[in-house]
This record gives sequence, C-alpha cells and structure tokens, in this order.
Amino acid sequence: MKRLFAFIGKAALAFAGAVVLFFAASSFVWVGLPSYYAGNYQKGLVKQYRALQNSDPDTPKILVLGDSCMAFSVDSAQLSALTGMPCYTLGMQGGMGKEYIFELAKPYINEGDIVVNPFTGYSSFWYGADLILLSLENEPDLYFDFLLRHPLSALSRLKDRCAKKVTEFLKGNMTEPEGNDFYKADAFDETGNMTYFRPRGRYTQSLEASDPRSFWVGMYSDLDISRVNAFTRFCEKRGATFLLTSAAVYDEKVTNTEEELAAFEAWFRSVFDAPLICESWSDGFYAKGYMYDTAIHMNSYGMELYTQNLYEDLLPYLGQA
Repeated sequence: MKRLFAFIGKAALAFAGAVVLFFAASSFVWVGLPSYYAGNYQKGLVKQYRALQNSDPDTPKILVLGDSCMAFSVDSAQLSALTGMPCYTLGMQGGMGKEYIFELAKPYINEGDIVVNPFTGYSSFWYGADLILLSLENEPDLYFDFLLRHPLSALSRLKDRCAKKVTEFLKGNMTEPEGNDFYKADAFDETGNMTYFRPRGRYTQSLEASDPRSFWVGMYSDLDISRVNAFTRFCEKRGATFLLTSAAVYDEKVTNTEEELAAFEAWFRSVFDAPLICESWSDGFYAKGYMYDTAIHMNSYGMELYTQNLYEDLLPYLGQA
C-alpha cells in the first residue's frame, strides 16, 4: 500500500511538473517572443482596455460594454462630445464571451458611472479562449491574469496558438498578414474606437447573406439572466448605474411579427433588473443603408445615428452622474 501511495505521489508530482513546464514554455512564447498578432483586429480590445485602465476613477464616465455589434455601432468620441462625459467602450467580438468583458470592466466601474450594454445575449461561465488569447498576446499583465483565473480555458487553445507563433517565428514571418479592410488593429484609434471609414454599399452581398435574426420569450436561460442581474447588483454596490438597450440589427433580417416582438420585449423587461432604456426593442432595427458587412455591423453613417439615438435614450440618466 505504501508503494502504491508513493507511486501515486510521484505520478502526481510529475504531472504537476509537466503542467507547470508547459505553461512556463507557452507563456514565454506568447508574451516573450516578438508579437506576431500586433496588427490583428482583436488588438482593438487592448486599446479599449488601456484607455479604460487610465481613466480617472473620480470622474464619472459612460462605459459601453458589448461585442463586435457594439464596436461597429458606438462612437465613444461622439458620445463623449454629446454628453460632456468621458466615454469608453469595451468589447470586440461575441465569441470572446460577455463573462470576460464584464470581468475586465469590473475593477474600473466607480461611483457615478453609467454602464450600458447593447444586449446581444449572454453565455454564463464561458470564455472564448482563442479570441481572448489573440487579444492578450504580448500583454503580460492581461495574459497572466486570464491564465491564473481560467487555466483550463487557456489550456484549450494555448498549445495551438503557441505552435502557430513559433512556426511563423522560425520561418522569419514576424507579422501576421493584415486582415481585410477593417479587420485589423489600425481600424481603431488609440482608445479602441473604430475610426475606419465604412461607406455604404461596399458589402451588400455579404450583408444580404447574413443569417436571419429572431427574438422570442425565453430565449435567454435562467442562469444567463441571473448572471446579468448579478452584474446589475455589482454596479449598484459600486454606486454605478447599469442599463440595457437593444443592439443594432439589419431590419430586413428580423423574422418576428409585431406581436412576437411585443411579447419578447415585455418578457425581457420583466426578467432583467437593469432598465431597458430604448422606447421599443425595434429601435435597434436599422435599414440597409446604415449596415455594413453583416446584419449586426453598422457602417460609419449607422454608427453616427446609433450613437445619437443612444445619447437620447441616456438623457434621463445623465443627471445621476
């Protein structure tokens, strides 16, 4: 029996050592080697985070959380000019998971802040490690924070990402080819605000090929609702106000009847604690002339209009800041 316990102990130590060695080697590759993904679209998130990180905790601000739908529809500079308050955005792609975006935001939510989420759904306790790791490459503080909090999520994609980076490094390819058009880091200014000009009609074919969108009673799970409500309470404890609003979507892709939308909106308002500040859920539906490459991405004209509408919906709450 003693030999068995000794064997199990040695095996456990060997396994633990292997895990530590893997994470050490992978971490060196991911944050130690020169950046391969410096021009990647995901780096917009780092710009957003650094701007938020450097914000004045004693000055009330507006913080808009979301995903690519938000990144394409909210102009933080325009919103700041309209409200007279510092405005920040945080969120780059839905595949990262809202859990991570909310997690990043929490340390910087302070008294008097207004936090807004153009709502596109929520997946509790889920982290899109591949997209998160792309964002955090050569960002040691963010990378190690994510690694320590979510080692299993990191492990799920770290090996493949590091293998790719090492392979390209050995080939002498020091920079990933830039993404098409706006899918690159340079599409965002230093605050992570998308400033790349997106004209009308450039991606009509891909826009029309986008999946249809529909909304129904019960489409969000009780767990997801409870997680969003918990974030509402977190904001309240910090002296901040958390608000929800409808996210932008191409109106011709919405499949619901007016009756179905009315039922969905009534249910939505009843299950979420945070106020839904738009007058109607359909306020988030926009014509083709305001959309870009997908049913949830706006062109520059759409971004200007959505931001103006968001400002008007925020007016009753600006006195709280």
